[in-house]
Amino acid sequence: MNAATPFDLFVSLALATFLEAAPFLLLGSIIAVIFDAYVSDDFLLRRLPRGRLGAALTGLLAGMVLPTCECGVAPIARRMITRGAPPGAALAYMLAAPVINPLVLTSTYVAFRGDWSMVLGRVLMVAAPALLVGLTLGGRPVAELLRGPNNGAPGLELPMAGHGAACACGCGHDHGHLPGRPRPGALTLMARVADEFLEMGKYLILGCLAAAAIKAFAPPQWLSAMGGDPILAVLTMMGLAILLSVCSEADAFVAASFVGFPPAAMLAFVGVGPMVDLKLLAMYGAIFRGRAFAVLVAAPCLLVFGLALIWGLLWG
Repeated sequence: MNAATPFDLFVSLALATFLEAAPFLLLGSIIAVIFDAYVSDDFLLRRLPRGRLGAALTGLLAGMVLPTCECGVAPIARRMITRGAPPGAALAYMLAAPVINPLVLTSTYVAFRGDWSMVLGRVLMVAAPALLVGLTLGGRPVAELLRGPNNGAPGLELPMAGHGAACACGCGHDHGHLPGRPRPGALTLMARVADEFLEMGKYLILGCLAAAAIKAFAPPQWLSAMGGDPILAVLTMMGLAILLSVCSEADAFVAASFVGFPPAAMLAFVGVGPMVDLKLLAMYGAIFRGRAFAVLVAAPCLLVFGLALIWGLLWG
């Protein structure tokens, strides 16, 4: 029997990672569509405290009640702000909800083979930047945060390019809850789930292919050098997370497949990706003004980088 070739290894690794992650991505698509159709933003809006710290903490934990994929959370945060929600709560929710929710935490636990330290580490990587951004921008006037002529008027929707007036994420459906909008039927919900899964599935496939290609074709000495240097390993995994834009329901499986990299670098991947990746950068640029955009990008990147290095020093 012929020995396995690098291409064989590439195919098997890509398929294995995809098959592990796909069920969580599908479940996440189902949950996202159901919440999009049946849960109003006002459900959260009515329960938000007005103080800056309380609002940011509530937004940080709101993903446990209203889980949202990062593909649609930025337009939701914008709509919350224009409807009168404290900006700190909306921004903390925007950064934290794609990770701090039961499905993503479960997928992280499964991907890292029951290692609770990786689950808790991921929560830390996301919670710290989300809270910092919520506190930093929470006291700013809405007109300084949002683009558009109606950025200071609660209750008004801001049109964006893309699917209708509510979404620029390109996921195939709007993420809005317009007053009086009829609730979709079962077939419509199934179609939306399919759209969501296929749209985010392409990012998952890209991530699986990239991870498999690096492990199958990259010279072993290159992987050893990248994974052996803590700073280089963290920077490499952060860069991959931003470029690959894998959905938060499945990115832990991609991160876990980089077995030559230290846990701190894997945490950097699953920490920064749901807060700053290519599709999010485009949405942030369309929604937020310059200073708010800079904080939304710089704070997560710098904090995740620093926290990952500290994690590596303390726990390897």
